[in-house]
Parts: sequence; structure tokens; C-alpha cells
Amino acid sequence: MFNQAELRHWSEVLMQLRDRLDADSAQIREEATHASGGESAGGLSNRPIHLADIGSQEAEEDVTIGMAENEAMLVREVEDALIRIRDGAFGVCEMCQQPIPKARLTALPYARYCIQCAEKNQPNARR
Repeated sequence: MFNQAELRHWSEVLMQLRDRLDADSAQIREEATHASGGESAGGLSNRPIHLADIGSQEAEEDVTIGMAENEAMLVREVEDALIRIRDGAFGVCEMCQQPIPKARLTALPYARYCIQCAEKNQPNARR
């Protein structure tokens, strides 16, 4: 479906996306490992910690963990797309084996499915 120049282009797009995701993941991991204020950050306060503060901190940690998991999933998708380029399967829907339109790949360069098959696969998800 794609010539060698186009495949190089998509490979470069995917590698740049992977690099950006890696940088984002590193920042998220750093934020997750930094304790917030008070005793958890090494402060020596005799002031009691309010339960609402603990709940807020736990909620922030849950969001950070969710973001890290999402970034890791996206990195896996990008890596899989790079493998599809190497194997000659990039740009072909994994369900119907039809070409994935370039407009879809421009918006989602790691797409595995054409829009129709993506909607069949997850009818309530937005593409």
C-alpha cells in the first residue's frame, strides 16, 4: 500500500510520537514519586494531617497512575505500529484487511483498524 518513502515518513512520525510519549511518561513517573507537602515530603510538622487531605492525595495518586498506564498503553500501540511497518502490514485493517485511509493514519498513526471496523469492535467508543 505504501512505498518506501511513505513508510519512512510513517516510521519517523511514530518514532517522534514514541519519544514524546516517553518524555511524558518520565514526567508522570517523576510526579508520582514526589511526595506532596508535610511529613510525607520529609517535613517535620507536628500538625495533624486532615482526612480530606489524605483523600485528595490518594485521588491525585490514582489519577497519576491512570495517566501512566495510559501512556504505557500508547507506547505499546506505537511500538506495534513500528513492527507492522517492518512486517509490511502497516496501514491495513487487522479485521477486514482493507487499507486504512491516510486521513485516519494522519490523525491516529498507530491505528490498527479502519473506522468501520473500529466502530464494530467498540461501538460506544469515540474514534
